[in-house]
Formats: sequence, C-alpha cells, structure tokens
Amino acid sequence: MNPTDSLPEPRDPDPSAPVHPAGVVLPAVAESPLDERAPWLERYEIVDALAIPGTETPLYLTASELAITTTGIGKSDAATTVTALLASPGVDLDSAYVVSSGIAGSSPETTALGSVAIADAVVDWDRKHRWDRQGTSDTETVPGTGSESTPIDLLAYRPRDYVHHLEPAVVDCALTAAETVALRTDDAARDYQTQYPAATEAGPSIERGTTVCGDEFWHGPKYAREVEWLCGAYGVAPYVTTQMEDAATATALERFDRGERYLSVRAVANYDRPAPGQSVEESFDGNSASLELAIDNAARVGSAVIEALVASDPLAIGDSEK
Repeated sequence: MNPTDSLPEPRDPDPSAPVHPAGVVLPAVAESPLDERAPWLERYEIVDALAIPGTETPLYLTASELAITTTGIGKSDAATTVTALLASPGVDLDSAYVVSSGIAGSSPETTALGSVAIADAVVDWDRKHRWDRQGTSDTETVPGTGSESTPIDLLAYRPRDYVHHLEPAVVDCALTAAETVALRTDDAARDYQTQYPAATEAGPSIERGTTVCGDEFWHGPKYAREVEWLCGAYGVAPYVTTQMEDAATATALERFDRGERYLSVRAVANYDRPAPGQSVEESFDGNSASLELAIDNAARVGSAVIEALVASDPLAIGDSEK
C-alpha cells in the first residue's frame, strides 16, 4: 500500500497553538524512483499534517513528536523550505533537532554502496572561483608565472569560509546511535560495486566525515579531483559524500541561531565517476539496487539518530514545559 493513502489531510497551521516537534526530518524527494520520504512515513504513526506556506510538501507529525517534510532538490528549494518552517508562527522549533536524511554520491575508493555517512562538516561546492585559463587540463600554467594551478580557487572575497563545522556533541551522539543499526545489504548492489576496481570489497558501513553540497550535477574523475582540492583548501578533506541540499539547510538554520542542532545523514547510492568501460551518462545514477539500498539504509540510520538525539538531548534544548 502507498504510505500516503492513509495520511491525514493537511490543515492550516494555527499560530495560537503552534506545534512543538522534538525533531525534524528532511528528506529531499517524495517522488519515485528517488522517494526518500516513503520509508519515514511507513516507519512512524502519522497523527497530523500541516500545510506550511513556502514548503513543497505537507509537514507530517508523528505520535513520537517528530515532523517530516521534503526540502525539494537543490539549495534554493532547501533554503526556502527550512526558512518557511522556521518563520511559520504555527511551528515552534525552539526545542527541535534537525536531520537531513537521504541519498548521496561518493567516490569508489571511499566506501561501499549503501554505506551511511554522518557528516561533521558541510562544504558549499558552489562558492568558489572556476578559472578557464587554457581550457583543457586538470592543472594549468598560470600566465606570466610559469607555475601550475588547479582550475578552481577559493573566493578572493570571502567573508567566511564556506564550510559548516557541525556540533561535535550532536555528531558524536549520532554516531553512537548509528553504530547500533543493522544496515541492509544487497547482492545486486554488491555486484555493481565490483565493476569498480578501486572499490572496497566490503559491504555497507557507518562513516564519519565531510559532505559536499552543490547545485551542479557533476560526474567524473576530473571534477572529483576539484572537489577534493576544495575540501583540502578548507582543511576537511577527504570528502565522504556529495549531495545538493545540506549547505543551504545549515545556512538557514544558522541564520535563525539554530545551526548547532543540525545533522546530515546520507547513504551512498552511486559513485561519482564511471566504472571502466562505462560512460558518465551510464554510471551517473548507479543502478536501481544501489538506489533502493541507499534509501532504505538512510532511513534506518536516520531514524535511530533522530530518536537518539531527542531522547538524550545532547545540547539540553528540550522544553520541559511544553
């Protein structure tokens, strides 16, 4: 049965009686085949739904005081959704932890398909210079200097580094919870993984590290080297996952002084370059088995993480009077 068949009809929020979720879960997509929301709606008892102006889909409320809605794909959609939630008089997030949960890319050298990464840093890939000095190679000779440089660089005007360092107490709590989760494995995803000679022979695992966020659907080893360079320039290399929403979500939360309670939980659905003999187009989406595996494992770990954050409240943000 479709998990949306029995959901409550969304109602308008009531500013005189705002809802007070203890945790907010933000998958990006609710449409097949990338439906990251479905396993969340299947996992929890949904007791209410709000139509929040500015959000893409309803805000579903669970019996366990969680709230679930999609951000949409990309940074502008994510920033708009999160800002709409934070600004709505019908939603009070003063005591809520916020978790992005969904799929991501990774390099084959980093981890297995279906692995789940808890981010401790979120890098904004779009905030950089991209130079076309000679237009052909990964490294270029800078005119007039005789020295080589990468085709990208940090912004010349940079009021701050475009990397979000997530709260260690929240990350540590999440990792402790994640390590108790039994990750699903899949033989078809493992077979696809073996097409990459540099990939691990192991199955899915729990990882910690940097996630890179950008609006660009990039793919291939040249761009992967540039992403690694940017992470290195910020001192947070190597990157573990790549996705399209989390820098925007973190920025919106920081603007509302809630950045410390944010966490990113991402499962690896595909690798960021072709296997030998593949084109970039053929390899871009991974395969259906790795996609389904990542969606499932992201929800398995994400649910354990948000429940642990709410229960243990590592930042002591809970409101005992609500």
